[in-house]
Amino acid sequence: MSTSLQFPKVNSILSRLPKIKTSTTVGFAVAILAAALSSLPDVLSKPLVDPTVAGIAPVEPLMVVFIMYLATGIFFTPITRLQKSSTPIKKSSYVVLIIYGVASACSTIAFSFGLKETSATNASILSNSEIVFTVLIGMIIFKEYLAKKEVLPFALIAAGAIFLPIGSDIYEHRFAFSEFVFGDIMIVVSGFIYCLCTFIAKHASNVKTTRVVQIMSLSGALFSFIMMLALKTPLTFDPSNFPLLSFVGIAGIGGSVLFFVMAVRLIGAVRTILIFSSATVFGVVYSAIYLLESVNPFTVSSLVIVIMGLYRLRYKLAA
Repeated sequence: MSTSLQFPKVNSILSRLPKIKTSTTVGFAVAILAAALSSLPDVLSKPLVDPTVAGIAPVEPLMVVFIMYLATGIFFTPITRLQKSSTPIKKSSYVVLIIYGVASACSTIAFSFGLKETSATNASILSNSEIVFTVLIGMIIFKEYLAKKEVLPFALIAAGAIFLPIGSDIYEHRFAFSEFVFGDIMIVVSGFIYCLCTFIAKHASNVKTTRVVQIMSLSGALFSFIMMLALKTPLTFDPSNFPLLSFVGIAGIGGSVLFFVMAVRLIGAVRTILIFSSATVFGVVYSAIYLLESVNPFTVSSLVIVIMGLYRLRYKLAA
């Protein structure tokens, strides 16, 4: 007689341990990947919405968001059809996903208007306001409390992703915030809306992730188009910008949401958003490489501290 038959309970417990560790590792990895992809719109779309960039005709933020979401929805539609689901989607799940798409579009629209007024580096910094909102909402409403062993990693991530970069902004601009006020407020608003998206996505846990991205993108595109008509936004657009915006939408929005939803399902909303805060690291690096924005000692210090926090958080979650 085998050991598994002699000790069925012990065998059941032991068989679950590798699965738990594997799911945690995958959840951590996809959350990091979501963060890396989510920083692409922060940087790549900056020259298109910034009227001060020479040689590029500025594009209305609403038009940018509409094209990115539309391209993402079109891209994921055939992929979704290839993945046949044995269980039909409930009407309530469709409603949740449409709300998710509208909320996500609102977050992206607010971010695009903010990006129009402030730097990509500053936008990457302030977008981490979603960490504070997510942790507060998670603890107050959803009772997703941080364990004691996760407090220190959270403190490191928050310090490296928020406080040091803000100190860098204060130092670099010498307290001259007047030209950034509107942009900063819009980025913070975007962070608050995006943290709501985190919890909305949890209510469609029975829907395939590709279907989530498809419905979210198409409903977001429709909402953006309605907003354009309501605000009488010019529908003019340079076709040469379509490939870039399509890539930014598919990878930066579709890919990011795809992996973000996977991470939320594997390790929870609060832990996902903590890891997702590493988007600041990627945003600063992308800004330095693509936009040639300056990187100072404050920025380097914040990157080091965030990496330390992420490493410790990964270790604690795996344990």
